[in-house]
Amino acid sequence: MNFDFDAVIVGAGPVGSTIAYYLSANGLDVAVIDKKRQIGYPLQCAGILSRHISDTNELPDEVILNSVKGAFLHTKNHILNVEKDETAAYVIDRIAYDEFLLNRVVENGAEFINQKVIDVDGERGMVCLSNDCVIKSKVIIGCDGYNSLLAGIMGNAQDTFPASQMLVKIDDESICSFRNSHDDVEDYVDTYLLNEILPGFLWIIPLRDSLYRIGLFSNQNHKIQNDILTNFLDDNFEYEILEKYKGFIPIFDEANALVKGRLLLIGDSAGQVKPTSGGGLLIAFDACRMACRHVIETIENEDLEMLKGYESEFRDKYLKEFSYQFKVQKALNILSDDDLDYLFLKLGENGCEKLISEYGDMDTQSKLVKEFIRRGLLFKVMPTFLFKKVTNIFGLR
Repeated sequence: MNFDFDAVIVGAGPVGSTIAYYLSANGLDVAVIDKKRQIGYPLQCAGILSRHISDTNELPDEVILNSVKGAFLHTKNHILNVEKDETAAYVIDRIAYDEFLLNRVVENGAEFINQKVIDVDGERGMVCLSNDCVIKSKVIIGCDGYNSLLAGIMGNAQDTFPASQMLVKIDDESICSFRNSHDDVEDYVDTYLLNEILPGFLWIIPLRDSLYRIGLFSNQNHKIQNDILTNFLDDNFEYEILEKYKGFIPIFDEANALVKGRLLLIGDSAGQVKPTSGGGLLIAFDACRMACRHVIETIENEDLEMLKGYESEFRDKYLKEFSYQFKVQKALNILSDDDLDYLFLKLGENGCEKLISEYGDMDTQSKLVKEFIRRGLLFKVMPTFLFKKVTNIFGLR
């Protein structure tokens, strides 16, 4: 069979552009297809990346809006402050970053096709476009987001959380009052736990010049989320809403396949998202590195079975971490607002701010969970009547 490309990537977001870059850098003939005229728009993420981004991808200085070293963690009546000695995360201009990654891969020789993909034949390697063109490729990689056409063709279930976000202008003094702190306001993010939005949470991310991204994810629809955010702002700040965004966060499902025939999924299309935070870009960038190796082996050996090595490698590395995060999510989900207040009170009394600062990590939260269990702290901070439920969730005796 004659093919037009070694690999076709559906979706030119940061994940699609990254896997396309890795493959083209290794000499493969690559095309990236996306229906959007402006890549990265509209904004559909919080735009914060942990400091480990340098381990997985290039991050140019010009797309960094701010760097943060810690967080204020809130319940209705308690606040914890955790921080690192160095930068913990970068707040970025996601639209500019998406454009940078796409330009990088095009400059590296990949072809960008600005069309909508309307169908895919994973057995024959055929990609059908909205302009009636058909492209043939040895491997087809789905990086087409939470509502993935390729994931649907593979028969995967695609469950999501709605997410909403606003760009808001708030004066520094108002933020300081909210935190009960006069530390540099741009050095910290805020997270807010409310029973109403569990298993999700609310976030406040500082950009610069008194601008903040304030958002949440939860089981509620976007209209209810908008009301929650507006009420939250009314209760806590003098503010001006400049922009509103909405989207969906995929939920990882271990039963879903990552490879089928010539088809392979990475990123949101594969549900490769941290259960507790809803973030997934660094995981997806790591998955790009994994996938690149197996795609190259597959094409060199003309053996589609080798693609399955990517799925095995990803599962070996991330399933246990995801399992811990689902357990944390499940444990938090049984707490009322009073229980959350009690939890934060006990965390403070047991010196856990320092522990969270030391072991807390945006990418691998299992480290902190294991340390809590090892030190016997898990049951010192949980309300007594919830001991049995929490024990069952974490499989402890």
